[in-house]
Amino acid sequence: MDTEGRNQPGGVRLAATLASGCSACAEVAGEFQAPGGVILDDGLWYVSHHTGPFTDPGELIVKTRRHCESLAELTPAEADALGPVLRAGVRALEGVVVSERIYAVSFNERLRHVHFLLLPRTAAMPRGHVISDLYRRARNLLRKVGVLRNPTAEARAEAAARVRQAWVEPT
Repeated sequence: MDTEGRNQPGGVRLAATLASGCSACAEVAGEFQAPGGVILDDGLWYVSHHTGPFTDPGELIVKTRRHCESLAELTPAEADALGPVLRAGVRALEGVVVSERIYAVSFNERLRHVHFLLLPRTAAMPRGHVISDLYRRARNLLRKVGVLRNPTAEARAEAAARVRQAWVEPT
């Protein structure tokens, strides 16, 4: 790691834009340290172990160094670096944690800061992401019993058409 905290050749340090009250920004700013410290800081993306009290060894968080709340807000450099960072993180986990799968997920709900969780699923754990599976099953049940309206295939096709029309190719 160099004197600026980068441990990847060619890493570029952006002027950090941090948000008050954001735990991801607080970690990037050095206000606290995840177990084991920084795994990767390339100037754009910051990777560390999950800090939650009930996490398993190898559960990583990949977060932007600067505060942003939507993937649409990524700079071109952040967007270009994201795939290689996720791939390298999964590859490293596959070599360290005995797992059936490594999940890469991003919800950005409780923590409104762009981040991805890299979650090893061991053979002892149920298949699927338990939280998203519970949400999906509850939603489907509520739709089956008529509490929630089930969107029609036409409504889904209309949404796809609107997204297609709004789609902007990366620059």
